[in-house]
Amino acid sequence: QSVHIEIFSSVFFCYNGKLLNVLQIPMSEISDQAVKKYAECLPALRVLDISNCLKISSSEIEALGRHCNLLVQLKSNMPLPDVLHGYNTVPNVVNDEALAIANTMPVLEHLELAYGLFSDTGLGAILTRCPRLQTLDILGCWNVRLEGDIEERCCALESFREPCEPMYSDCASTGSDNDDDDEDNDSDY
Repeated sequence: QSVHIEIFSSVFFCYNGKLLNVLQIPMSEISDQAVKKYAECLPALRVLDISNCLKISSSEIEALGRHCNLLVQLKSNMPLPDVLHGYNTVPNVVNDEALAIANTMPVLEHLELAYGLFSDTGLGAILTRCPRLQTLDILGCWNVRLEGDIEERCCALESFREPCEPMYSDCASTGSDNDDDDEDNDSDY
């Protein structure tokens, strides 16, 4: 009986998936096999949230990109990694997911990849191959160093959340009416 239900749900999903614009399945147990099976059924998908879906590999993200040509928003945030051993310890670099996104999702406008393991190489590929990108969140992506022109390109976006978001802004002006001149502050210290 469960085989019949699975076949029915597969047919139902593939038929109705063609009309689906938004799919939000964060923290689901969806597997690579399911993504591989259903990605081609989602040609109209524009918004996808697969945050904390730990069983989806970069090859399935690539499959989603190949089949979901209209995708403008992707959320693929990962959970905060286990406590690192020592302050200078950085997770291993894994650029596969970032490269899969860069190679298959050229119309992306909004991208969240918090706590990803990619480096400047993966980020540079995304910035180059996703020219419509407007917002980018890479909080906790500790392998990203923002070297070369990467930081400048990120700051040119409408919205950019850095890997190590500072507690205090170092911007010259926050736009607030309470901004003090540097001359006024010299005597206070």
